Amino acid sequence: MITHTDLKNHGMADIVQSFNDDGIANYIKILKVKITDANALVIEGINEANDNQFDKALKKFEEALTENPYDLDALLRAAFIYEFNKNHDQAIAYYQKVGQVQPNDPYIQLRISANYYYLKQYHAALACTRAAVAMKPNFADAFFNQGLCFYELGRFEDALKSYGQSLAIRSNHFGTIFNIGMCLQVLKQYSEAAENYTKAIKIKPKEADAYFNRGLCFHSLGNFDKAIKDYEIVLDINKT
Repeated sequence: MITHTDLKNHGMADIVQSFNDDGIANYIKILKVKITDANALVIEGINEANDNQFDKALKKFEEALTENPYDLDALLRAAFIYEFNKNHDQAIAYYQKVGQVQPNDPYIQLRISANYYYLKQYHAALACTRAAVAMKPNFADAFFNQGLCFYELGRFEDALKSYGQSLAIRSNHFGTIFNIGMCLQVLKQYSEAAENYTKAIKIKPKEADAYFNRGLCFHSLGNFDKAIKDYEIVLDINKT
């Protein structure tokens, strides 16, 4: 919602102070021009992005936002580029602006959580994943991100729970099954961890990390022949 304060902040004080019919009509005229200009700049930015000219695209999106600070397309596309460029603080700021306009969008909360995760601000990331789940209870990606955060915080049991919730929604996801294996491995539940790595390998037979980690589990269980076999598979995969 655009408040009177917002309008004043964007140079509309004269209209706000005289919000009669003439003032509203003038505001509409100004706003239409700004929206038209913003749309044109966004289109230019999209064309630049399609040519992989991301810096030029970002400049166009920023210019569009000076014309229309509530242009969701420009905000989202600028946020994506900031995230791609690993400018996570700026990405968060732009996603949060989108969230102000679309407060019930779980995907925006997910993107904010991901950027907090990259900044190693795991508690802030968790808060966003919880907000996303509150908006969309069967949100596998949000539960997955929760698991990532819990793992980094050393809360492996909580990570297992979150990964389990994600897996219940999306049953054949390599990353979730692999990460469950990692949690079990850290908890020294080597047999269960090896079983999960085996499930992951069935999904991605050429994933060297799954064989390597399973080999470590076999080693910890004293099953050296199986460990050697997995390490040899890792070497073969890495040769290709």
